Amino acid sequence: MLHGNIKLLCITCRRDDISYDEQVRLACEGGADMIQFRDKVMDDKELFETSVRLKDICKKYGVYFTVNNRTDIADISEADGVHLGQKDLPAYYARKILGQQKIVGISASGIEKVLEAEKMPVDYIGCGAIFPTETKTDVTVRGLEVLKEIKKRNICKPVIAIGGINKDNVAEVIKAGADGVAVVSAVCGAVDIKKAAQEMKNRIAIFEG
Repeated sequence: MLHGNIKLLCITCRRDDISYDEQVRLACEGGADMIQFRDKVMDDKELFETSVRLKDICKKYGVYFTVNNRTDIADISEADGVHLGQKDLPAYYARKILGQQKIVGISASGIEKVLEAEKMPVDYIGCGAIFPTETKTDVTVRGLEVLKEIKKRNICKPVIAIGGINKDNVAEVIKAGADGVAVVSAVCGAVDIKKAAQEMKNRIAIFEG
C-alpha cells in the first residue's frame, strides 16, 4: 500500500563500474521515492540476497523498495512490494501472496491496458514506453498522447510514465498528465547518480507547480 505520492521511481541497471548497493544508496540520497530492483541475470539465491541488502538500504532513507517481476522474491525478502509485467503472475495472486499492506504495481502499454489495470488490485500503473528507449527494444512507443488520453479518462490510480524519460523531456511528461516517472539510465545509469536523481526530482517539482 502506497502512502504518499511516487514522483521519482528509479530502476536499477546492471553496471560493471558500480554495484547495485551503491546505485541504490546514491539514488536514495538524491531523492528517489521508490527503488525498483531489476536484474535478468542473477539466480534466485543472488536475487534474494541482493534484495535483502537493497531493502535495508532503502529502509534507512525511508524509500520504498520493490522487486521487478518476482512476487516470490519480494515476499521472502520482505520488500515493500513487487512490480509486475503483463506476462508475470496476475495481480490478484500477487496481492493474495503479499497481502493488502504491500505495494503491487503493474506495467500497461496503452490506454486499453491502463483501463484494465485500473480494475486490478494494484497501487499504481506503469505506462509506456513514452519515448524510444534502449532498455527495452521490443516495446511499442506510445508517445505523450497516451498520457493525455489517460488524463481525460480520470484514471483514479497513480500513473507512472516510463520509457526514454530524462531531465530534458520530463517536463513534457508531467504536463501531459503523468503522476510520476520511472527511469533507468537517466539516474541509475548516470555518471553521477545522486546528482541525476536530484535534478530529476527538482524538475518534476518545478513543472508540477
